[in-house]
Amino acid sequence: MGACFCAMGACFGCRNSDHSAKKHELVGTVKKYRGYREHAYRLLFPYEKKFPEKAPDLLTILPTGVIETTKNLEAENERGLLAYPYPQCVEASVAQKVVHTADSQWKDKQYAETPFIDESGGKYRLVQTWPTKFNDKFKQEFKCNETNADPKLFEPAAVEAFEACIESLFGTDATHKCRIQFCHKVTENNFPCYVGLTESLIMYLKQNRQEMRDVGIKKMTSDGFVAKQIDGKGKKGEKTFKMESNTQYVIYKKVGWTTMGCCKPLEQFLKESEFFER
Repeated sequence: MGACFCAMGACFGCRNSDHSAKKHELVGTVKKYRGYREHAYRLLFPYEKKFPEKAPDLLTILPTGVIETTKNLEAENERGLLAYPYPQCVEASVAQKVVHTADSQWKDKQYAETPFIDESGGKYRLVQTWPTKFNDKFKQEFKCNETNADPKLFEPAAVEAFEACIESLFGTDATHKCRIQFCHKVTENNFPCYVGLTESLIMYLKQNRQEMRDVGIKKMTSDGFVAKQIDGKGKKGEKTFKMESNTQYVIYKKVGWTTMGCCKPLEQFLKESEFFER
């Protein structure tokens, strides 16, 4: 089919291939790594039952404009929100997209009219935030502090943006009633992961179904995949991931309270993670 699928240094279907250290960047290639090490730095807002009168709707908006998660944030034990500790911006075309989620309070609003994207200094600032379980497992894995001990790792602009988002959702004094925490953990993930352009990854995993299943994916779709997920209580479910076309991604198995197939743009993945070559 003319595609070059690379796995642990071996390529198939290529003619006159040059297997350089940058082969995972070549159009049509997929490279398989045996795992990766992640330094996860996260901002945490453990809202739990601290705001019983509030139940705002969450949109987890990716930099590409895809809405990955929607959820009603009802007061409940062990509930929290996570965000990245570095600033993220999006193009005006993303900020002007309209929310079509039927059961969301943000339906029919532009992304820039929600708490998750705002205009600042002529740029559209994104707060990519998502739900987490603030339980014993989280507390064992992450070291958390209520003060920012290293502004190089937890950039003030990102903290400010997260605070503004939280106060828009939960009220103007929310971050005083419940302090944002600065969290860090190191994880070694020994499940295989795959790097390549969206179209190449979809093709490769469709053709290699055992590898698809091993990475926690039920099926591939035309623009992503449906992941199998299981949480720490053994509850099973599924989650759909959409990937932007012609974009370098990493598909990997996320391990934590919830274990499932997952994906990230390669550029974002490399901010916190490094691959195991062999």
